[in-house]
Amino acid sequence: MINENDLKEIPYAISDFEEFRESNYYFVDKTRYIRDIEKKGRYLFFIRPRRFGKSLFLSIMESYYDIKLKNRFEFIFAGTDIHQNPTKEKNKYMVLKLNFAMVEADTGKVEEAFLEHIRDKAIYFMTKYEKYLGMDINKVEARFQTMTSASVIMDTLLNYCLGKEQKLYVIIDEYDNFANTILSSSGQRSYHDITHGEGFFRSFFNVVKGGATGSGAPISRLFMAGVSPITLDDVTSGFNIATNISLDTDIDEILGFTPGEVETMIEYYRQTGKIHHSTPELMELMTQWYNHYCFSIRSTREVFNTVHVLYFLREYMKESRIPGDLIDNNARIDYNKLRHLIVIDKEGVKQTNGNFSKLLYIIETGNIHSYIEKRFPVAKLTHTRNFVSLLYYLGLLTIRGIDDEDTPVLTIPNEMIKRLYFDYIADTYEETDILSLNSDKYKELIRGMAYKGNWEDLIRFIAGCMESSLSLRDLMTGEKAHQVFWNVYLGLGNLYNIYSEKEMNQGFCDLVMVPTLEQNPNIKYSYLIELKYIKPSDGEKEDAAERIQALRSEAAAQLDQYSLDEKFKKSIGLTTLKKLILIFSGNRLVHHSGI
Repeated sequence: MINENDLKEIPYAISDFEEFRESNYYFVDKTRYIRDIEKKGRYLFFIRPRRFGKSLFLSIMESYYDIKLKNRFEFIFAGTDIHQNPTKEKNKYMVLKLNFAMVEADTGKVEEAFLEHIRDKAIYFMTKYEKYLGMDINKVEARFQTMTSASVIMDTLLNYCLGKEQKLYVIIDEYDNFANTILSSSGQRSYHDITHGEGFFRSFFNVVKGGATGSGAPISRLFMAGVSPITLDDVTSGFNIATNISLDTDIDEILGFTPGEVETMIEYYRQTGKIHHSTPELMELMTQWYNHYCFSIRSTREVFNTVHVLYFLREYMKESRIPGDLIDNNARIDYNKLRHLIVIDKEGVKQTNGNFSKLLYIIETGNIHSYIEKRFPVAKLTHTRNFVSLLYYLGLLTIRGIDDEDTPVLTIPNEMIKRLYFDYIADTYEETDILSLNSDKYKELIRGMAYKGNWEDLIRFIAGCMESSLSLRDLMTGEKAHQVFWNVYLGLGNLYNIYSEKEMNQGFCDLVMVPTLEQNPNIKYSYLIELKYIKPSDGEKEDAAERIQALRSEAAAQLDQYSLDEKFKKSIGLTTLKKLILIFSGNRLVHHSGI
């Protein structure tokens, strides 16, 4: 049993490496990858989804290369892999660290905010390395204060560094953050203004590019990180001096936690006595919700989302129970910013664009075969391969091998991302007036289904809304479309985990509703649902009733088979199982029954 005072804190939202080392935080050592990164080139570009620990790793790099921290290397890196076998470039650079997530993204204020960020960082840099640069810092600061252009400040800083004994390492975190926010909140025109022509952002990157090229260039190394390649392609025609290492196999586990690292973490906190589940039980749950990200086409290694694992453990440790909500609300906020990718505002009317149908296709089929583009401008975002590539970079798709033609197979990584997809669908349907549900009525009915077994009321309610939607009629073109639709609308809220096409007892059940008993122990009912579909034209034929009866018999036999699955029976505890059959013709429910 670990003494409470000695327990390492869970480092949720901590991204300062020195703070890690000075405080008592649990640390998963990724420092060995510093050696790999050095070998890849001097100017590098790296993409990972949000909440995978990019900022912490960049902070590790900053501490490792900073000449000012040379005397603190033993303390900061004690016990790490890189401490045992450091490279020759350890503590050899003046480091300029920029973080564009700190720039306010309001279109009316962003240029001034960007200017202030660059000015503040430039003054801090010059003060920090005053003795190496041989400058009068008061005069330098006064000069920076008179400048009204971020690119001019950067150019001046680089000129100060020219010819000095120590070279410059530029690290840029969240390089695309405020540009992407502007794109999502204000549209392509505002985004275009800052990234093209004489836009301030484009001008800044032209200066950075100039500082890294030519004989005696002051920028000796550059490492930029973000969540997508769009902004970089727009601001500097692909920033052709930088090597994109995002898909490199040897660093595919540089961010995220491996299964072994998660197991070790669970075992550590189990010693406190606050974790009552076994490690295999928690690993199974966390794997389902947070794992299966693969970041290299030729690799089969998978990693967990770093922050979501930390969120789960932090919430579990509060009350020694599985969190009531398995999705970190901060993740929902992050991914809601991406709604602009599928909904457009045309003359005051919200409507879906072509990307929404691609999203539905991915959910209905479970995967998509597509190459991953390393660069593309926002103007070409609607091209299928570019949009699919962006979903991959954002963590909404992941690599699941290659097909017979060496094309990557991309799938939805886990349950958390699947739920976010379903949120997109429900929100998009409501925002574009395709379908709107009375949320209070829905909550009342889903609780009746969970606690009283009154499933028919909710099924009729949703089916009624579905049938009355003229826009939805053309989208309900087959059984797969209905699976997605009902998966979305039965899964709103946190009473059930919903699975579609779940393998059970040598078959695949259309919809499985497993109650979240850890969070809601008083739920009384669980459900298996089999969906069947007949074409609207077939529903008008004389033998329609016989066809429906035949489908009902087929569905009943399937449900009986699925219900014998041992793992499923264990997952629903002592709840009463109800088996439901739903048969549709177009967007109309023509039969519903329980067995």
